[in-house]
Order: sequence, then C-alpha cells, then structure tokens
Amino acid sequence: MSVAHRTAPADGPPLDAVDARRRELDEIWASEPFAEAAARTEHLLAVLPLLDLFPHDPDGHVSRVRSGARRAALGLFTPNSEFALPVPAVRAEHNGDGRLTLTGRFRYAVADAELSLVPLRAAAGDPPRLALLPHTLAGLRRYGAGRADGWGWIELDGVSVAEGALSHPVSWAPQGPLAPVFDAYAWEFSRRSLTWSARVVADLRRELALTGSGTEALSTSQYLAHELSKLEIELSLALALASFGAEFKGEEPGGTSVAAVLLASTDLLHRTVRVAEDMSTELGLENSAVGAADWPADTVQAFFGGRRMAGGVLARRMGLWPQDARS
Repeated sequence: MSVAHRTAPADGPPLDAVDARRRELDEIWASEPFAEAAARTEHLLAVLPLLDLFPHDPDGHVSRVRSGARRAALGLFTPNSEFALPVPAVRAEHNGDGRLTLTGRFRYAVADAELSLVPLRAAAGDPPRLALLPHTLAGLRRYGAGRADGWGWIELDGVSVAEGALSHPVSWAPQGPLAPVFDAYAWEFSRRSLTWSARVVADLRRELALTGSGTEALSTSQYLAHELSKLEIELSLALALASFGAEFKGEEPGGTSVAAVLLASTDLLHRTVRVAEDMSTELGLENSAVGAADWPADTVQAFFGGRRMAGGVLARRMGLWPQDARS
C-alpha cells in the first residue's frame, strides 16, 4: 500500500524526489520476489547513502558499487551478546604500514552480494569506521548458518585492508551519520515487508479454501482460521502505522517509533514464513505463490539481522539498555 505524503522529511530530499523513490520501490516490490526487492531496497536506501562517507576510493570498489557494476550488502546487523548495533563485530589491528588486519565475523542478507559494508574499530579509543570488503579477499570465508546454503555469514581471519580505504568516523548516536540512514531504510522496508507478509497470508487462505471438500476440508479448520486471522489483524495494524512513516510524528533520527515498527515487521515476517512453512510441510499445501521463490526462510528473515537485533534497537532507544552499548 502506498501513501502520498504532503510534507518532506526534515533535512531530507525534496518532496518530489522522496515520492519518486517511493514509487520506484513500490514498482520493485510489486514485480520482484522478496529477496530481490529487499536487496534493491537495501541498496537504494542504505548502501548508496553510506558510500558517501568514503572520502577515498583507492581500489575503485565504491565507484563500482555506486554505478551498479557490483552489488553490495550491509554487514551492520551481526548478532552479539548484547544484540547491540554499536558493538562492531570485526576487530582491526594496525600493522604500522598503513594497513589493518581484520578478524571476526559478520552477517549480511543479500545472497548474491559481492561486497559488504562492515563496521570496525581498530582500538578502544578509535571511532568506528566502515570498510567496503570484497568477498574475494584472502582470509575471508563465506559460510551458511542453519539452512543457509554457504552464504549469509562471513568470517575474517587475517584479512588486510588499507587504512586509506576506510570511511569517515561513524556513530550510531542520533546526530551521527548512521541513524538517519537506518531510520529511512527501516520505515520503507517495514511498510513493504508488511505488505508482502499480508499477501502471503492471503495466498495461504485461498490455498486452504481449495484444499479438500466437505466437512473434511482444511478450510473448515477453526485452528487454521484462527492462526491466519491473528496474523491478518496484526499485519493490518502494523501496516497502518508503517504507512505513515516518519512524517506522522515528525520524529527525529534515533526515535522509538521506527524501531517499534521495524520490530513488528521483522517479527511478523518471521511468523508469516513459519506459518507458511508449517502449512506446507505438515499439511501438504503448496508454497505460497508470493513466497515460493524465497524459501527457505533464512532469506526472508535475514534483513536487519532478524527480530532479535530489531528488538535490541528498540530497547536501546527506549533507554532499557546499558549506556555503553548505545554510543
């Protein structure tokens, strides 16, 4: 569902540019499967803005991603013990020759990504920076987790990068460069992923109605109807809020509204996919036509690091997290 907004976000692009981008995204989500639509949304709303933080491009990676010659993903949402975005998952050590050695691991959501934007910190007193890492670097290993087929996670063991290829210092503080990008991306992703989930639920209800006949038909099951009705109600409520976006309250970056909407959308994505999978594996239904190209569920649930990472964002913004995990 697309909503026309009458005012442009504070300090954002002109209204016509905002609406043009939303129309472009609406067309993408209407015509592409979930994985491709979500990947292109991440590229347009998060990857491209963050590339502006790189003052130098010695290896040409930034220009190739910006031109579309290479696809990059975000490596910002790696679960840790605190489920805190400001805690870099990658450690960096100065070599003394203008290079850094990287160790650690990170998560990314775009299956065919060739590079990832990864936060790292070289020392306790150094500000975090971003690195744009090709997935072909020596010492880098791609691997799957759960049912993922060899992608979704990357381990770094002695990867070497030039200090001059890093971004400007970054911060997750509301006045820093990351929060505005995160919030704009989260609003638009949430609205469209909720719409996608609603389409999957509608497809499942139609599929149930066609399964069996008479009193033995699955369409007469009160249990199945109850499960789908719960999802439909929650999806409609969350979508109503997400459709307004930041303009509804004029919320500044770092606010709680967008974090609450993101948590709702990632949680409902998780539940929608699980219900669809259960109905397929346990009841013998065909996969939803909307989601068939995106199963198994790891593809759908990987964006923003999943519901636990989204929950961590909301907890920190509500002041429920230790201060040192919110810087």
